[in-house]
Amino acid sequence: MNSLKHSFLLIAIAGFFTACNKVDLPIPKPVEVAGVCIFPEIDSNAINRDFRKTYVEEFTGHKCITCPANTTLLLQQLEENKERMIVVSVHAGGFAKVDLPDYPTDFNTPYGTDLFQHFSMATQPIPSAVINRDTFPTFNDLLVFNQATTFWDKPIDEANTNSSTDFGLGIAAEYAEELGNFCIKSSIEVLSTITGNYNLLVLCVEDSIIAEQLDARVSEDEYPKKIVTDYMHRHVLRGKLNNDQSINGDPLISGTIEAGTWIDYELNTVMPANVVSTENTHVIALIVNADTEEVVQSEEVHVHVR
Repeated sequence: MNSLKHSFLLIAIAGFFTACNKVDLPIPKPVEVAGVCIFPEIDSNAINRDFRKTYVEEFTGHKCITCPANTTLLLQQLEENKERMIVVSVHAGGFAKVDLPDYPTDFNTPYGTDLFQHFSMATQPIPSAVINRDTFPTFNDLLVFNQATTFWDKPIDEANTNSSTDFGLGIAAEYAEELGNFCIKSSIEVLSTITGNYNLLVLCVEDSIIAEQLDARVSEDEYPKKIVTDYMHRHVLRGKLNNDQSINGDPLISGTIEAGTWIDYELNTVMPANVVSTENTHVIALIVNADTEEVVQSEEVHVHVR
């Protein structure tokens, strides 16, 4: 097991890299070298070990007239469960198409489109939500929740009652303006001995983007054709940051790993070109069971710009 704890993986692709290194925390402060990505430190004492966070992917679009009201309900639920929930808005499908002149903003991303197709969202009403990419036995084993099936508030409430997890997960992210790229570090503590295959998925999200949105709630006297031109879009997916092209991210664990093992993961990559404000960006890390595709732990951090 010592070799497992201290193994090192380095993948260099077009000048950027990811590294997965099993270490014991605290991690020593790195030595800064001019022009080299300096990975931020993570406070191991601040890592959540008490529960699995609830990760919600909301599938939406700027031409979806019922989406804003449902987003409001989701954001209210998030506000009431700040420490337990993470929400990402995925704009994809017909309702997310650019349609000039009314809908000039393109919120689509390749990864969002992949997710839309992977979960067969074209067959579902929009908005829809997927929670931890998991099915819920108490809700007819549903994976996708919407007003045509079961609305997502109750399964989210159920997920928020989770009181155990196999992983503690911490993440820190800096955007180095002089380098034009992200320096991201994630540290994972294995809390119980497990056997299986797990990946780490890293996403970029941008908050508070002002752009047009069709909204059934507004008056056409104020907003012609019910298009709100100054709508604030929240938690918008901007892209996947892993080099790996799969839905589930980079391989992290394969086989049996003992409780008490630490895994240190580093990622050096570019900021997605569609980001409007680097000050409003967040990075989300997800531990994904590669066999079931279930998100077993998640964490989010605001990007520090330097």
